[in-house]
Amino acid sequence: MPRRVADPAVTRLLLATVACLAMGGMAGCSLLTIKSPERPLSTRDTNARLLTRDVAAQFVTGVGQCAETVMRSQTDPQVQQNMLRWQLAAVADSRRAATQLAPTMALLDSWSLAEQLTAFAAPGAPGGDLFGTHQECVRRISEAYANGNEEVAQRVLSAREFAQYRGFVETYAREHPLQDLKFARASVVELWSRQQNAEVKLIDSVGTIPEAMADVADRVQIYSDTLPSQVMWQTQLALQQSGYSSKDLRVALKELDARLDDLTALADAAPEHAREVVGDLRGSLLDVIARLDDAAAASLARVSKERVALLTDLHAEREATLVALDVQRKEVTADASRIADQIVRSAGEQARRLARTVLSLVIVLAAVVLGLPFAAGYLVGRNRRPRGE
Repeated sequence: MPRRVADPAVTRLLLATVACLAMGGMAGCSLLTIKSPERPLSTRDTNARLLTRDVAAQFVTGVGQCAETVMRSQTDPQVQQNMLRWQLAAVADSRRAATQLAPTMALLDSWSLAEQLTAFAAPGAPGGDLFGTHQECVRRISEAYANGNEEVAQRVLSAREFAQYRGFVETYAREHPLQDLKFARASVVELWSRQQNAEVKLIDSVGTIPEAMADVADRVQIYSDTLPSQVMWQTQLALQQSGYSSKDLRVALKELDARLDDLTALADAAPEHAREVVGDLRGSLLDVIARLDDAAAASLARVSKERVALLTDLHAEREATLVALDVQRKEVTADASRIADQIVRSAGEQARRLARTVLSLVIVLAAVVLGLPFAAGYLVGRNRRPRGE
């Protein structure tokens, strides 16, 4: 019996079925996106950083206004020097606390400093009578600084975290009070990490690269806004310590004007006496210049110290950013390798599944194509066989 050739329609149907199965298998592979592990700052950390620095800026403004009032109305040189020392230390420490890398640590350090300042200016404390009739001004500014940081903590922290932070701040202010106007302070970050037994990460993420760069720019702006004022305050303090107050300086300048007038009159009337006046004038000028040189040298030393501290902070921040970027690069590489392995495994499984399906269909189709002619021949032969056989 001649073999039957497969119907072209059946062949087309088989090819269409295989194509559909192949497309279905490929559709089973989901689209994969490689994501960078770089994580932006959380909403809590972002708010903590912005609000803490805003409270610190308000505190610096209040300190400047209070100090200006004292220097203008206070006649006691010792009170003026105390105010200048307090102003310099308070502004420097509040700036240092507010610009820490970890936003929550900046909040904790600022809050601890505010509680120390409040306790320092309280009656009976080491700073309770350093500012004369303006003691209340210092207390009011310190309390406002403490209240502002506490309000920030309430806004950004959970109830459990707020209780932990508040307990630490109260203990820290009690066990590490400020003893004088040098403001020697124990490290808040070290004590906090020791208390937590390294169970809590001090910083979860440095943020994205734009966030890190914006943070560095903000720090530079903060230092740029406060350093010129610090130089001026340091100069005033140097003049005070040298025995020159602003009033004395004005008197000295008036005396200089008077001597210049006398010199002019004597030069016109008696040139021989002008030499004596010139000698006296030269001595006075040299004395004033020497004292101004001392004040300028002290101010330059202070500026140099602040510049070194700023460069150190920026270097540390750059190193931390580079370390974080290196970690993120390694995580990206590991992520890409893992995803590639996953793609290979998934593609292999899909290919094997598709091959098994196609092979099964081919076997079934072959059995149908090859078996039907034999079955048909058998049935036709059986029907043609004589009934008597």
